[in-house]
Amino acid sequence: MGKAHDERSRVVIYVNGDSYSLSNGKNYGNYLSEIYKQKLIHRGISGSSNARIFRTTTRDLLKFKKQKITDVKVILGLTFNFRTELWIEDHNIEKWYKHQFDDGEFASFQSISNKDWWKSGPVVNPRRDYLQVPKFYQNYLKEWVICNHSDGLTVNTIYQASLLKNLCENLGYKFIIFWAADNTKDTNRMDADLDSLKDFYAEFNETNSINLLKFSFVKHYFDLGYKPYDYDLFKENGHPNTSVHELFAQRLYNIFEELNKEKEYK
Repeated sequence: MGKAHDERSRVVIYVNGDSYSLSNGKNYGNYLSEIYKQKLIHRGISGSSNARIFRTTTRDLLKFKKQKITDVKVILGLTFNFRTELWIEDHNIEKWYKHQFDDGEFASFQSISNKDWWKSGPVVNPRRDYLQVPKFYQNYLKEWVICNHSDGLTVNTIYQASLLKNLCENLGYKFIIFWAADNTKDTNRMDADLDSLKDFYAEFNETNSINLLKFSFVKHYFDLGYKPYDYDLFKENGHPNTSVHELFAQRLYNIFEELNKEKEYK
């Protein structure tokens, strides 16, 4: 009994992302946990930036290594390019303290709230979390978006993803990454053979990702006719309901199982 429990404690399904990793019921992490009968550790927080997703995932995987957790399925859903994070002492935004103080004083922010920022100038809408951010930081976020081209942000995101993918391989962990948010207007037009991108992008295939230049979890299911449960608030950028998460969990399961078959043949 003790040995069986010890073996189960070394098996984990790990999810990180933003609000698209959550739902109005069970999310794809919950469904995968039920399918595999394995423990779920879900670190997704609404409003997360990719910087937070990569940093906290790397930290957590290194903790697993120290704890001798040997069997981990890692699922990462990437967010919008134009989010970043800031270290703000005593920011008091409760959700960023959700996992105690592992995150220090980092807080993620969406740098703009208007889609036509390139024409009319970036706007940081002072609502929700922004009510708690001093004016100085709002001004910084406006300047940040002007100084960061979407192509550069995409290249850097895939670069960071390649580092994390290789860390997972070194630890013997399974890994799947995809864009959860809809960044396809930026990623679709990028050339996979771009010199600044191609070596990072070549690290990915159908066993460890879902097309990082073409796919978006949100857009894919919206285009299939699945209306977000909060469509009235966010339109096509709304959040897929729990039944869509169940469908997507099956897709992730199929990828993991193909990975298992590959290992069996080696």
